[in-house]
Amino acid sequence: MNQKTSISVKGAIGLGVGSMVGAGVFALMGEAARMAGSAVWAAFLGAGVVALLTGYSFVQLGVRYPSRGGVVEYLVRAYGAGWFSGGSSILFYIAQLIGMSMIALAFGTYASKLIGVSGESLLIERLLASGLIIALTWLNLAGSKLVSKAQSLVVLGNLALLTLFSLALTRYAEPARLALDSWPSGTPVVSSLALTFFAFTGFAVVSNAAEDMKNPARDLPRAMYTSIGIVITLYVTLALATTAAVNEKTLTDSGAMLLIEAARAGFGQVGYTLLLVSAVISTTTCINGGLYGMTNITYTLAEKGQLPSRFSMEIRASTRGLTISAALGLIMVNFLTLTTVASLGSATSLMVYSLVNFGAYRLIRDSRKSRGLILLSVIACVTAIGVWVMYTLRTSPGSLWIFLFFLVSAFVAEGLLQRFRQRKILGWSDRDV
Repeated sequence: MNQKTSISVKGAIGLGVGSMVGAGVFALMGEAARMAGSAVWAAFLGAGVVALLTGYSFVQLGVRYPSRGGVVEYLVRAYGAGWFSGGSSILFYIAQLIGMSMIALAFGTYASKLIGVSGESLLIERLLASGLIIALTWLNLAGSKLVSKAQSLVVLGNLALLTLFSLALTRYAEPARLALDSWPSGTPVVSSLALTFFAFTGFAVVSNAAEDMKNPARDLPRAMYTSIGIVITLYVTLALATTAAVNEKTLTDSGAMLLIEAARAGFGQVGYTLLLVSAVISTTTCINGGLYGMTNITYTLAEKGQLPSRFSMEIRASTRGLTISAALGLIMVNFLTLTTVASLGSATSLMVYSLVNFGAYRLIRDSRKSRGLILLSVIACVTAIGVWVMYTLRTSPGSLWIFLFFLVSAFVAEGLLQRFRQRKILGWSDRDV
């Protein structure tokens, strides 16, 4: 392998941590606390365990099929080049779209507070979120690298800030707020695990780097488990510190503003403003990264026959896939709430990762231990989805119907594409599929 293209274990760990610790935790911490209350830290810990188990499946697949294709490659390997793998890949694309929409709505919340908008103002938040998507789409079409150049710097700054914030917040902690008798009933806590899992989904990019590792069998497991372990530690510490530092009403009613309100409770207006500015910058760069990533996804899926060819058509410095993704994101931003989008993104991601886990179970047959752990990952993901479905059916049935709509749409779209375009779905290494 060319030395210039290889990635070290440290580099892969940085890639994984950077992909997980982004703007999403600002929004997801508060949304999870709405459901789990003072047990939100346990929800993040449980989600981290599910991420570790799923990460094991990704490691096993990445070692055997080192490819930049990641999820798409594994789906084609496991289920063959056909309707099912194609529909699953489109579902993966929808999950990425939902994630971008969640971050955009969070940006709208933070930006509106930063410019002094008081109270609830969903219209202004949606206008700000839409404006950011449009502006970043235009920058990407124009070929500007302005925001992209700041991406890694913002990720490092965000990681450092959240770590320091967690440690500093412990000074104001009241341990009594963490007592077990303050936890809600079991169902909301387990249901929130589906939500908190969304904050870990970036770990999948580590397996994408397997193709560029000198020794994937040795380096990929180290990078995967270390990066997930670092993020579990950060999220659980942050959740514990926040829960112990704010009162119950602030914890369960603040939503996306929870960490910002915790900063105000501990450090006054200076802390509030500092974290608010950090959240605005983080969401901006995160959405830009999401648009870039989805452009690559749509181009690849179109090239491989899993999306219409127009997604790969060039427009200025990018492709039509960018504009289509931005348009779909704008629809979600303006017709769904942050709570709904976060819930849908979590469930959709869990569905895709369940399919990857089950695919790994079908493919990996060389060890009882491996198959046992992979089966455990399947059970964990499916259980989380099942509890989410039961809880959502009782508390927000509209969200469940939207989820089912996305699920059915992905496979119907793939079926129509194959029937009317006569395009064969190809794997990354089609001769091996």
